[in-house]
Amino acid sequence: MSIRKEDLHLLIDLVNEKDTKLVYDLISFVIEKNNEKEIEVEADNSPLTEKEKKILKQAEIDIENDDLIDWDDIHD
Repeated sequence: MSIRKEDLHLLIDLVNEKDTKLVYDLISFVIEKNNEKEIEVEADNSPLTEKEKKILKQAEIDIENDDLIDWDDIHD
């Protein structure tokens, strides 16, 4: 699936202010990855917080109930 840069701009505009640093870091990582031969990423094996457990549980429920939105359906 091909994503247009305009679609990425739309997504970035939707990012919550408190998450901008995370999004910046992720995009920077992807760009840097293309400029390096090999990048090692350490696994985060720390226990999940209660908030993370709730988010994961809700995601599992959404998947089970097929309550998901397909990117292509909203951008055709």
